[in-house]
Amino acid sequence: MKIRNCFLLAILLLLIGVQHTAVAQVSNTTSNNNGSISWVNPQSTNIHEFNFIGGYSFHSTRGFWGKIPETTLSIFTLRYNRKLFAIHNRHFLEYVTELNIAANYTVNNSRGYQESTFTGVGFSPVGFQLNFGKKQVVQPFIKSSAGFMYFSKRFPDERGVRFNFTLELGGGLEFIIAENLSLTVGYKYHHMSNGEFGQINPGVDSNIFYTGFTIF
Repeated sequence: MKIRNCFLLAILLLLIGVQHTAVAQVSNTTSNNNGSISWVNPQSTNIHEFNFIGGYSFHSTRGFWGKIPETTLSIFTLRYNRKLFAIHNRHFLEYVTELNIAANYTVNNSRGYQESTFTGVGFSPVGFQLNFGKKQVVQPFIKSSAGFMYFSKRFPDERGVRFNFTLELGGGLEFIIAENLSLTVGYKYHHMSNGEFGQINPGVDSNIFYTGFTIF
């Protein structure tokens, strides 16, 4: 995946958020009475969310962007969500930032790449999540984010680099189990590549299934 494509995708995610911001500002100034989109009051309760999430990918996909098959991934993430807008007083658009405190890739029997395990950390500063049915016990959601990952050694071998870009898109279900606590289960497509900074840039497309708890 070429570096310009990584940046374009990250910019696209940012523009989606800017577009929602602009729509909300227009709604509040010109047609505030219909209440279609409104800014969440900073003084509101439950506006901030803190998440701990663990996920695992049993197999990587070859043929879209990633070129390395038979790669597993375990990842543990600390996530912060901030509610931005209420849509039709039923849904929430949230800003998301994530700290991947532990990521472990294991390359298995991949032709052209040595079997090895890679440990790293990551940060995704740009992300958005849309929750449907804010008053429901079970809330479906969709989410996207972009960031980077840094490994203790070059990935996938000495021809690569330690610093890699990440992009993910997915969704799931959030179960409200207490007044300030919820359980999340979901799936996300996770892409990682070095943006042509290495001699090679095969990339990995992982299918991550994850679960975690949210405090708000």
